[in-house]
Amino acid sequence: KIADLVVGACAKAASHIIGTFTITCEGSHTASELKELGKYDWLNDLVDNERFPLTMHESVKRTIELVEFDHDPSSEEVLAEFARLGLVRPTYEDALYFGIEYPNKQRQNPVVFLHEPVTGPLGYPRVLVLDGYATFRHLSLGDFEGVWDRGYVFAGVRK
Repeated sequence: KIADLVVGACAKAASHIIGTFTITCEGSHTASELKELGKYDWLNDLVDNERFPLTMHESVKRTIELVEFDHDPSSEEVLAEFARLGLVRPTYEDALYFGIEYPNKQRQNPVVFLHEPVTGPLGYPRVLVLDGYATFRHLSLGDFEGVWDRGYVFAGVRK
């Protein structure tokens, strides 16, 4: 029945905003410089200035909202939920500054930034993921395709 499909789709899209954070994107650093400023214990060497070029700009404040799901969502589902919540897709600059300004947040849950994907060495679309645990922080790349574990949270930007 159509009603059952609608109810099922709504149940699948269950999400909650679990935190709101303000970052300042200074617009004066390269991706490599921001990686170093993040003081990660491990970082993916593919996060470089060539793959993640940043354009210099005036300093701007951005509001990041973290969204969690009660199931394993796809990237497309997360982006559709962002639209419903009035959020827009983050940039990789947002991810790099978030890691600098809120280093402990990624120890609670891996934080996925579904920016426009970059191409990994095998041709797959990849996005930045900040993850870690109590004493360790990672700056890594995650696969844009497929589904994410429900333990991940997703960074959207308030319009």
